[in-house]
This record gives sequence, structure tokens and C-alpha cells, in this order.
Amino acid sequence: MSCPRIIILGGGFGGAYCAQALERLLPRRSAEVLLIDEKNYFVFYPLLVEAGTGSLEPRHAVVSMRAFLRKTAFRMGRILAIDLETRTVSYRLPESTETHDEPFDHLVLALGSVTRLPDIPGLHEHCFEMKSMSDAVGLRDRAIRLLEQADATPDSELKRRLLHFVVVGASFTGAEVAGEFDVFLREAGRAYANVHSSDSTMTLIEIGDRILPALDRELSQFALDRMRERKIDVRLNTGVTEVQAERVKLSTNEWIETHTVIWCAGIAAPPLLGDLTLPLDDRGYIVCDRDLRVSGQDNVWAIGDCAVNIDASGRPYPATAQHAVRQGAHLARNLARVLSGNSTLPCDITSSGAVAALGCRTGVAKIFGIKLAGFPAWFLWRSIYLLKMPGFSRKLRIALDWAMDLVFKREYIQFGVHNHHRKHRSDAKAP
Repeated sequence: MSCPRIIILGGGFGGAYCAQALERLLPRRSAEVLLIDEKNYFVFYPLLVEAGTGSLEPRHAVVSMRAFLRKTAFRMGRILAIDLETRTVSYRLPESTETHDEPFDHLVLALGSVTRLPDIPGLHEHCFEMKSMSDAVGLRDRAIRLLEQADATPDSELKRRLLHFVVVGASFTGAEVAGEFDVFLREAGRAYANVHSSDSTMTLIEIGDRILPALDRELSQFALDRMRERKIDVRLNTGVTEVQAERVKLSTNEWIETHTVIWCAGIAAPPLLGDLTLPLDDRGYIVCDRDLRVSGQDNVWAIGDCAVNIDASGRPYPATAQHAVRQGAHLARNLARVLSGNSTLPCDITSSGAVAALGCRTGVAKIFGIKLAGFPAWFLWRSIYLLKMPGFSRKLRIALDWAMDLVFKREYIQFGVHNHHRKHRSDAKAP
């Protein structure tokens, strides 16, 4: 190889923004950068639930990798193995059985995470996830299919069971899923003559003592109060012990009748990490030094959800898009310094705050120490993510989607991807 070669595995927020920063920082032809991912796009996760419920067009919430990266080489393939001794990555292209090997001088692991699915009876077979665009759109398809079934049945008890959704986990994703899909079910139900708004119910289950634990207690309580005002049944200090096709059992030994359980209770390390000879913590995540280098390695780095990157006080950074983006940019600076013969710098990130949407144009936020709740927080949530969306044309499309959603009624139609969740997900089990 005529110049150093950097391979980035994973095209989520961390990997994509690291590659983009390297394009700006590295002099022309001073290094070759290759990014490998199974998809040729990355999902702008903060808008995932809105894309699923129809507030905006789903394709406007995904970013083309080839459009986002101008100079970086890209290969769409599934990672099969990493050989740290020979410094090679093996992967397979789509629709191919042939294995390709790529050599590297520096390797960046930005593999993200998978949904944490513990060994609860029936969970793997019957739950829905909210991790990808197909998950979001698939859940929308299922909601519409259940509305069609409810409209066709005269049995009022069956109607309520069909339209009772249970969300497990009240973090940012879980709270938003519960809030947005509660609104979706009630508004969509108006199009059905035999479905009343009271037929649709939502239950949010959280094993902790409050929802949105990453926020201040005051904002968590505000979110809880707003949800309960909207008749969302929030169960705190409660877990799930069994999931069946038409009901779920709680840790209180109570059975809840439901045809839809949405699992948003945590994330797990990618299964590929277990095959590597890298230092892992007790949960299976990669242990890193302060400069984002994998502990004990000279040329392997890790960022984002798959890594444990710590701040100056020794606490790990949260697994959020905000931190993944900033870790990606910092790692690009460190790689540029290493290639130019300079020492690396520790990664110090000061969080800008957090925002969460709750549906019904309501949200909670804490930005630079300022707390907001209600409509101002929801408006701030949309404004922030609109500004952070890459590309002017995509920003414009999203703004138009939101404007049209305020003026015109949504069309509640299926996209035909509602059966994907029934496959067994043994590879997503928690370590």
C-alpha cells in the first residue's frame, strides 16, 4: 500500500461522522479511508419514530452513505471476521458467497448496538423492536392491520385486546414510542366507523422508579404526569417475566391482554465483538483508553454504542447519537495527529443537554442547563434535529413534511413490511 489505510466498520453516527471528518482533516492522498457497512445508508435515529407514524416520509429520515461521504471509499457488505495479527478484515458482499479480505493500518470499530433481548420466555418470538426503519414502518403496518381487524369485529372485548399496545422500557425511545403511537392509534381510529377512541390503549412499563431516567426528576415527573393525563397507563418498578402471542405477564404476576409488545428496554453489544480478542467489559462492550484507542492496542480504535469511552472522571459516555457524532469527530482528529507523528488527545465531551418528544406536540428538554416542558420543548426538539439533519435538500423535505402534516390529515395505509418481526433473533440475545 502506497499510503496508510484506515478501515471503519459501521456506518452509523459514529462511523459516518468519523469518515466525514477525516475527509476534511487529511491532506489529499495522505491516507486511504474505507467504510464497510451492511447498508448503504444510515438512519437518523432521532426521527425514526416520527417516520414510522407518518409525521414525515420514511425515506427522508435516512441518509445515503455515498452522498454523505464524498472521498471515502464505501463497500456494502457483512463483516465476517477481523484478524488483528494480519491486520485484515473479511466481509461478504450482498447476494454473494465470496469472501473479500481488506488490509488496514488503522481499524475503527463503530459497530453500534443491538436490542437487548434477555432470556424471557416468548420474548424473542413475539416482541417488536424499534431499532431500524423496517421496525418503525413494520409497527405502523401492524397498527393499521389491527385497526382493520378491530373495525370488522363486533366483540368489544376483542377490540380492546387488539388495540392495546404495551411498550417495555421508558427511556427516550420507549417514551417516544408510547407517546407517538398512542396519538397514531387514536387519530387513525377516526377513519373506522366501528372503532371508538376509547378502544385504543397504551401501557408503558418501566423497571425503574421513573421514566426518562437520563433527565432531571422534575422533567421526568412532568413527562409522567402528561402521559397519565392522556390515559397512558404507566407502570413503574415493574418488569416483564413472560410474553405470549396475545398477552404479557408482569413481575407483579399480573397478565395484560395485548397483541403487541414493543421492547425498548436497553441495548446489547454486537455479537461480532465476542469473536474478537479485544478487552471487553462484563456486558460485552469494548474497553477503550481516554483517546478512544482500544486498551492494549496501537492501531485499533472504537467509538459509539459498541465501546466504553470514559470521561475525565472515569464515567462512560452515554450511548446517544450526540456523543457518537462527537466521538467520531474527535477520533478523526486523533487519527490525523497519529499519521502526522503527533501524540493523541483525550476525548473530553461536555453534553449539550437532552430532549425528548412525547407526542401531542409535547416534550421535555434540558439544554445548557435550561429546562423546558410542553410545546416549547417539542418545538425545540424538532428545531434541533432539523438543523442537525445533513444536507439542505433533506432539511427542506422534512420541513415540508412537517408543515403538510399540520395542515392535512394523514393517510393511514400499510407499506407491506408488517411480518418481518416474527423471525427468531437468537443473535440479539444479551451477553
